[in-house]
Amino acid sequence: MESIFEWSTSVMAVSKRGATGGGDGVHVLTGPIEVEGAEPGDILAVEIVDLKPRVNPEGKTYGSNAAAWWGYQARTNKADGTSFKAGAFTGTPGINDEVVTIYELFEEDGKAYATLSYQFKWPTITDPDGVERDFIAYPGTCVPHEYLGFSDTVATMGWTKASPITYFSEPYKAKIPLNMHVGCMGLAPASHEYVDSIPPMPTGGNLDNKRIGVGTTMYYPVEVAGALLSMGDAHAAQGDSELDGTGIETSITGTFKVTLIKKATFSKPWMGKLDFPLGETNKTWIVHSFTERDYLETYKDNPGDIYGASSIDKAMINTYLTTRTFLMVTYSLTEPEANTIITQAVDFGMTQLVDGNWGVHAVVPKSVFAPTSVRRALTASSKKAKKNRRLVAPPADLALSNETVHWGFFSKLEAPKLTVASGATVVIEMASHHACDDYDKMIKGDAGMESIFEWSTSVMAVSKRGATGGGDGVHVLTGPIEVEGAEPGDILAVEIVDLKPRVNPEGKTYGSNAAAWWGYQARTNKADGTSFKAGAFTGTPGINDEVVTIYELFEEDGKAYATLSYQFKWPTITDPDGVERDFIAYPGTCVPHEYLGFSDTVATMGWTKASPITYFSEPYKAKIPLNMHVGCMGLAPASHEYVDSIPPMPTGGNLDNKRIGVGTTMYYPVEVAGALLSMGDAHAAQGDSELDGTGIETSITGTFKVTLIKKATFSKPWMGKLDFPLGETNKTWIVHSFTERD
Repeated sequence: MESIFEWSTSVMAVSKRGATGGGDGVHVLTGPIEVEGAEPGDILAVEIVDLKPRVNPEGKTYGSNAAAWWGYQARTNKADGTSFKAGAFTGTPGINDEVVTIYELFEEDGKAYATLSYQFKWPTITDPDGVERDFIAYPGTCVPHEYLGFSDTVATMGWTKASPITYFSEPYKAKIPLNMHVGCMGLAPASHEYVDSIPPMPTGGNLDNKRIGVGTTMYYPVEVAGALLSMGDAHAAQGDSELDGTGIETSITGTFKVTLIKKATFSKPWMGKLDFPLGETNKTWIVHSFTERDYLETYKDNPGDIYGASSIDKAMINTYLTTRTFLMVTYSLTEPEANTIITQAVDFGMTQLVDGNWGVHAVVPKSVFAPTSVRRALTASSKKAKKNRRLVAPPADLALSNETVHWGFFSKLEAPKLTVASGATVVIEMASHHACDDYDKMIKGDAGMESIFEWSTSVMAVSKRGATGGGDGVHVLTGPIEVEGAEPGDILAVEIVDLKPRVNPEGKTYGSNAAAWWGYQARTNKADGTSFKAGAFTGTPGINDEVVTIYELFEEDGKAYATLSYQFKWPTITDPDGVERDFIAYPGTCVPHEYLGFSDTVATMGWTKASPITYFSEPYKAKIPLNMHVGCMGLAPASHEYVDSIPPMPTGGNLDNKRIGVGTTMYYPVEVAGALLSMGDAHAAQGDSELDGTGIETSITGTFKVTLIKKATFSKPWMGKLDFPLGETNKTWIVHSFTERD
């Protein structure tokens, strides 16, 4: 370490730092390692066998986290309302809010952690060559410390500071679990002689993904002879986002198994399509992409321009496209199959928001593609399933009917359907607003559901749908529930005690997933390169790419899953009032099916279609683990009389977070008398993102414990500051916010 960092008035041991030598690139990378026989077009597999922290002569390991100017926190105001300052970089010479935290690694009860040792504000430092910098600006800068017991080594090398350092010597002793990983590992690209180590690229590099640790194998496309593998930027720990600019940066020794996969021996379908860094564990695939899939191509004449083009939205689109292609190629999926499986089973996360070419990753569970014993057929079954006692819901305190729900809105004017005291445990039935995607499987014979979805030429049982009644809001919400004594300024705690799927008269449960025009997949081109079309909505009347997947829920080996029953393209439908729509446009639309064994109930109600429906009757046998949760739950806001149920808000609503399931308690700020709690939009499963527009929308019965926390009795510091929907489990806090906080 001394030989690398030696920089005094007489010597600079590693003089070239950065792609041009001007500090444009910061990571100390070991290598490159040449792999015999590697040629462009091959793939290099790098398995991480082991990672061990490097100990100092005293047998200890420390790491550093710099909350720096390039961190995401610097893009917004500090807690005191003032802007983040970083010396001359932000036009505020000598004023710097950058803070470095030194962590110490330790073990406790056989587990490894890091805790804060001390913190300090970054000072104005002059290097041994006489260059003064008042922000973190050049790689390998040494800090001339002055804490008790420090040595004078750095000062002796020629480093000086303009004024004493501000220390925070007793920081909060957080206990950070270690997740050691390699932040920057990859192969040399062919396009440029030297490239900055910070922005990630198709051949890997600075991915900063905490999942690239022991047990992960990374696959990199080879672009140059010998592959030229380098690695560094090891982290003791980091969360998704690397928010403040760095992880717990530390020195680590790794054991790696390097395997060359020659192009002529490619044995997997994806290998011939690999143009991104792919991770694999024994349970998952890890798909990476960025703001620019290949920034070296987009900005080939000036690669540094990527720093001014960072976009998480573009990174999300590119990761979706990369994941879609990977799954279609790897598992021979159709595009509609890939979209629905991604939506239900794949979690997207923000890898890093600090490296210029911002990254998003997708975690794909391999178990989804394991064989399942469930037989699906595009028919209406006449065989009754045995009821599973674990899936039988208790009697409801608020049962489904057209009298107990409101459709598509929250409102302070809606009359309560149930009044409860604080501490009450209540059983509430919730109806899926997509149940009429298959009336026979999700509504027929269920009196409560039938009463809600009744819409014929003579009657519309729930006539107000949406905040204005024009369909501007889609969810069937049970309630509102009035809580005695609730007043503005209080908090309502809603614990989800249990969730049970609603079974149809045959003892089965189905759900629907609509890959619709509002889904993220509609923001980009389809796999064939053409744009996503949704009838008149996209100016393409009669042409519609929206696909609905009907799922069947089942149990296997004591675990609950959903699998694809069938798919169909959304047809042009005329409702009983004579209004024709050629895309998914109005809540509660019923599809007049024509598959073998369907009933004529929907047609008898007055629903018609313009042409036969296109069915996909044998979809891929994906095996989606259930994670039942409540998509839309919250309190009536005070600001408006009626609000659309779709956009989430400070009092909750349509959060669509798969974590709002059994064992989670949600805390909502009360804005109106009685609180007026409503809930619905239940999901059998969903991944992070709800990518194609919906989860597996199904009807569920929930058991909830409702507790009023009066403002005068607030016992936690955060309670007086709660202006967002907060979740709590026995292990985590779940903090929500949105494009607009309110």
